[in-house]
Amino acid sequence: MQRSLLGSSDLNVSQICLGCWQFNGGKSDETWPAQSIKVSQSIVDKAIEMGVNFFDTAEAYGMHKSEEVLGQCLGSRRTDVIIASKFGARVKTPYRATDIEESLRLSLEALKTDYIDLYQVHWSVMMNDAKETVAELKRLQAKGQIKHYGVCNFGVQDMKDFKDAGGTAVTNQLAYNLLFRPIECDIIPACVDNNTSVLAYSPLQQGLLTGKFSKPEDVPEGRRRTRHFSKDSTTLSKHGQDGAEELTFKSIESIRKACEEESVPMATASLSWLLKQQNVASVIVGCSSAEQLEQNCKLVQVSQEFNKKLIEATDELKNVFGNNPDMWAPTSRIH
Repeated sequence: MQRSLLGSSDLNVSQICLGCWQFNGGKSDETWPAQSIKVSQSIVDKAIEMGVNFFDTAEAYGMHKSEEVLGQCLGSRRTDVIIASKFGARVKTPYRATDIEESLRLSLEALKTDYIDLYQVHWSVMMNDAKETVAELKRLQAKGQIKHYGVCNFGVQDMKDFKDAGGTAVTNQLAYNLLFRPIECDIIPACVDNNTSVLAYSPLQQGLLTGKFSKPEDVPEGRRRTRHFSKDSTTLSKHGQDGAEELTFKSIESIRKACEEESVPMATASLSWLLKQQNVASVIVGCSSAEQLEQNCKLVQVSQEFNKKLIEATDELKNVFGNNPDMWAPTSRIH
């Protein structure tokens, strides 16, 4: 498993990061079905066996439940891995310094560790004030409770405000995949300028890029909340738009054809393509089984010709979504 340095940090992470949202201790949510701790344990074991040393979680995932399960599954191997977590969603109002401190305390307790390698601001709207947030992150860093800090779902203005407040974000975690490419417009160039590595989440667009869904109705309702689908596709939708279902599945078929010509599984091609894109250091994959993780770790070299085919298959969809990097909302919360 190849590794990448994150921004200006000393964090050398595997190019596949295990996303731990699904570590729910057996309690399902609108995105993930119930997953037993036994299954989560098998996934962590397989990850380490495959050379994955990077794990991403958040207090928002089950209100620290994901962190708790991850900590339990890692056990004595904590020092062998790099853990990323995030603050946000525990309190309803923007976070003051004391809220960040308390969230970190609860995260450390859940993870059964005394430090987090990468602590991230989940959304910019969760900050009361950029200067206050940066000052608190630096204070926690000086105490050794966090090694480095980053951001998640930050746009160009968000990153500028954070930098102007004295912050050095080593990473920006963003939704990015073949079917959702808005961050290519402005955000990736800004990340390059700031030496901020991109961590790509939803790299398989919640399963659409695995090839197992051939029409909208095949997709589980909880995964039809994005702007790819009509507002009428699910009561969980909040974007209020007509969606782009026909074009989305047309793009999927074009990707499928290109992958068949190369004899490469769609999921493998999609993940490998992402890692070829500018400034992408690692892709965050959630897994329902150890076998699924093992498949997702099988990356390939994407030739220039294959890369061109994949881009052409999704250029029209990219134009439809424009530069709004929020896949769930009509007016972006990412600025």
